[in-house]
This record gives sequence, C-alpha cells and structure tokens, in this order.
Amino acid sequence: MRDLDKLKMMFDSFHEAVYIVDADRKILYFNPVASEISGFKAEDLVNSHCFDNTLNHVDDTGKNLCKDGCPLLVSIRENRVSDHFVYLHHKYGHRVRVHVRSIPYVEDDKVVGAIEVFTDETQKTSMIDELIIHKHMAMLDPLTGLFNRRFLTERFPVMLSENAKDGMLGILFMDIDNFKEINDTFGHLAGDEVLKSVASTIQYNLKTHDYVVRYGGEEIIAFLKNVNEEDLLFIAEKLRILVAKSSTRTARHELSVTISVGATMALPNESIDEGIHRADIAMYEAKVRGKNNTVVQ
Repeated sequence: MRDLDKLKMMFDSFHEAVYIVDADRKILYFNPVASEISGFKAEDLVNSHCFDNTLNHVDDTGKNLCKDGCPLLVSIRENRVSDHFVYLHHKYGHRVRVHVRSIPYVEDDKVVGAIEVFTDETQKTSMIDELIIHKHMAMLDPLTGLFNRRFLTERFPVMLSENAKDGMLGILFMDIDNFKEINDTFGHLAGDEVLKSVASTIQYNLKTHDYVVRYGGEEIIAFLKNVNEEDLLFIAEKLRILVAKSSTRTARHELSVTISVGATMALPNESIDEGIHRADIAMYEAKVRGKNNTVVQ
C-alpha cells in the first residue's frame, strides 16, 4: 500500500476512529480515536490481523463477525462499501456499540486493502460519510503518490495550525530542469517515469513528518518541519545532488535529470502562498544561474 504514510498523516487528526488493513486483513494503522474508543493502543494491534479477534466484533445476536461476516472482508472481496452496527469488546471488558463503515482501498485498479471507520454510537458521535474518506484519498497525486495541490489548499493549512508548536517551517520549491525536452524527445510515458523517480528520491530522503506536494507538472514543493536556515540549505543541496546522481530506467533508455531548487523559511504570520511565491522566485533564480542550482531567498 504505497500511500500508507500519507493516509496516516491525514487520519491521525481525524475526529473519527480509523484503521487500515491490507488484502490479508493485517492491520497496518490504528488511529488515536480508535484507541480512545477501544482502549487498545496502536502497538497492541498493528501487524496483527483483524481475524485475530482482539476487537471481537459481535452483532445483536452475538455472532462473532471477525470469524464470519467481517465487513472488511466484504469490502476487499467484493470491492464495495459495507455498513454495520456492531459491538466491539473494549480492552477493559465492556462492549461498545459502534457504527462500522468499511471502504475498499484500490491501487492500480486492484483492491489492496480496506479502510474501516467506526464511530461510538453510545456517545452519539456523528457518522463519517464515505465521501469524506474519498475526499481525503483524492488529496494524493495518483502518478507520484505525493500530496497534491488540493491537499495544499484544503488540508495543509489546518494541519499546520494544529501543529503550530512544531517550530520553524522551511519551504523548498523544486523544478525538473529541461523536462519538456524529455517529454518531446522520449514521450510522455518516459516523462512520467522520470517524474515518479524524482518524486521518490525526494520523498524517501526527507523525514516522515515532512510534507511533499506535487504542485503542478514537474514542480514539487517540500515543507520541512522544525528546521533552521542551515538545515534548509543542507537538505536542499542533498536532494539536488541525489537527483543529479540518479537515473531513470525505461524500457529503451536510461535518463538522467537535474533539479533547480528555491529555498526559503516561512515567516511569522505570512500565508503559505506567500512563502511558496518567495521560494518560486528563488527557484527561477537558480534556473537563471544555469540550472542544477540551489538559491536561498
């Protein structure tokens, strides 16, 4: 499940309980609200299977749904949303009535797992709608797996305000040099592979709490949490060098590209757009200096 880390980042701040399983029903993620409702910590459940029966879902008749009638299994096998009212077995022994909605998770037209959302009906918590889940899944770029521009405008400002204590924020605006020539010479499929390769190099060499966004076309923005100006330049140069020292293997060619990087620190009380604009200007200055450069603004 290639987008698991992004889903975790979004669902950590959900007001509803969420957990994610793979196609074998192994639990990959269990969010804080799920822990509050069930009494179980994430480490109690992650890497176990839902049919291990820790949550021990039963229906009104006492039927054990984890063994027979699991909503997650229905979603995985039949690729459809499944709704149930069930009773989970709290860690401290009592039963909690919850509404469960299981949503299939699809990658490349194949069901690779499911997302289960449950709400505590004993507290009359509002039921999450399937569209809300799909809305958040729609904040991931399908080609690169990075966050997309919709995430940047709709969700990122909220997440920043919720974590305002995390310290200074660095912004890197990165653009693949001569990307149009790659598309024109080798075709758009090769260009897509190059873009995916560059995105992966950037994403896998940042910290898990940093945010990487495909801003548009071949433009990628990284938001680095809790860094100073020295850190900012070091990380920008590291990413620039790693991309330059890498290559993308397609069926017929091995393609190498470079990136131009504009870097800036977000200023107090400014909007995200203002910081991005300043980093964008710095990136264009890097292009003027001959590309494959980093400019700090």
